[in-house]
Amino acid sequence: MTEANHPWIAFYRHQAGDHRERSLVEIWTMTFDELEQEHDFIQWLFPLPEPSPVNPHAPLLDEQVIAQAASCDLVQENLLRSFDTMAAFWGFCRTEQNQIKPTAHYTTQATKWCCPHNHNQLRISRMLRCLTLTGFTSLAANTCEFLLAQVDQNGLSLSTVSAVPYWIDAITDEAPQELTLDDFELPE
Repeated sequence: MTEANHPWIAFYRHQAGDHRERSLVEIWTMTFDELEQEHDFIQWLFPLPEPSPVNPHAPLLDEQVIAQAASCDLVQENLLRSFDTMAAFWGFCRTEQNQIKPTAHYTTQATKWCCPHNHNQLRISRMLRCLTLTGFTSLAANTCEFLLAQVDQNGLSLSTVSAVPYWIDAITDEAPQELTLDDFELPE
């Protein structure tokens, strides 16, 4: 497939809608309630190489699509905007140096993911892996580090939050070294 006709590249270049004809901008401007209730957009914001059991209409990444995304400034900028949208929903944001910090809504929004198990943790795993695959390894790693620190600061054991191993796996897909839970254990 060429860059112009791959559904995800076209979607990210504002040339096509998703499987429900929603534009990227429409998804970015969903309310927090809509982001929580809708379950078929995250696969368009952050596709993976594997098919989604939740959304069989979602696009898939392969080496060619990843290369096309990496070579298109608009796709890269829009991936960051998608990150910003979901980060705000979860109560954090990135600085210009891609460091992650809580937002003013952190306390309320973190309840959507900072718990033993929640569907938003799977969404976070998807986002981290897509970012890693598409060249945003530093942003994905910084986000994972922030999330793990927040889990710890909220008094949860990293071993009781079911998504933690997936978050770590997501950021190590393309990383030169293998990280483990021990790399993120915080001093008591």
